[in-house]
Amino acid sequence: MNPKRELDKSIRAQAADWLARQQSGAMSATESDALEQWLQANPLHRQAFAQCQQLALMTDFLKEDPELNAGLPEIRKAVRRRAQSLRAPYQWRWLGAIAATILVLVAGVIARDYYAIDYYQTEIGGQRVVHLEDGSTLMLNTNTRVGVRYQRKQRSLFLERGEAFFMVAKNPERPFVVAVRGSEVRALGTAFNVALQADRVQVGVTQGIVEVRAEDATGETQQLAKMLPGQGVRYTATNPRDSSGVVPVNLDQVTAWQTHRIYFDNERLEDAIAEYNRYTTRKMVLVGDALTNQRISGVFNIGDADGLAFALEQGFGARINKTDQRILVLEPRQ
Repeated sequence: MNPKRELDKSIRAQAADWLARQQSGAMSATESDALEQWLQANPLHRQAFAQCQQLALMTDFLKEDPELNAGLPEIRKAVRRRAQSLRAPYQWRWLGAIAATILVLVAGVIARDYYAIDYYQTEIGGQRVVHLEDGSTLMLNTNTRVGVRYQRKQRSLFLERGEAFFMVAKNPERPFVVAVRGSEVRALGTAFNVALQADRVQVGVTQGIVEVRAEDATGETQQLAKMLPGQGVRYTATNPRDSSGVVPVNLDQVTAWQTHRIYFDNERLEDAIAEYNRYTTRKMVLVGDALTNQRISGVFNIGDADGLAFALEQGFGARINKTDQRILVLEPRQ
């Protein structure tokens, strides 16, 4: 037995008892003084009491939440069992025991469904593969952060920045939903890529069916796009209705980063360099406007600055000036 754990459990039960007395509205002045003495006796008493107060507020705030209420029947059963084991002469002990049971069990529900968010991230130039508990796989590209919170009826993920590829284990009872700045990318069993760069979101589907939903001007959630393999959508995060609609996508280009490559398909040089810069702290800088709108195609290895610089020299006559901090791409000599 762990004495510290038993002590903590005892203190939590006492704190719940005192809170139940306080909230009953029938607490006498003598009992109020006794509560204050108990709080002053040990810093752990005050901490446990504050936690009980906060938890009581949270359970009231979340009382209409379907996920929380799904767990309440079992909590009520536990409370009834505890109540039946206690007798009326021990009214305050009974009330404290009930309060402690509710607070501890509801705390477990809240901790699981509202705070159990696992975060996965990569630095600039990094990539990572994460195997999730339901059998799904998450691949993170450079400078990416994703939160994962699995609930009973939904698998919720949050793309905070960067780009990720999702290979979803099929489960019709638990939709797989990726939240991106107010919009949702939903799937049951499929594979798709989501990129968030500045305020732009791009979704590309490689397997299955994927739906994107977002709020309209009235605040109602509406379907923005429904895509099959080889299709995608681009939209503005702050205004999802500013959308490309469902368009064909080049899957080789969408998934090239998974094999540590960058795929350019008739891209503006300015956009191609911005894409390259996502993967390195040693930035490539396009100097002047002469080459901005030139078009580039090709496949380059991520981190291969020399290969890209050589292509710019040969293809556009660009002059390359390299330092430890940056690579300058200068206009051709006149």
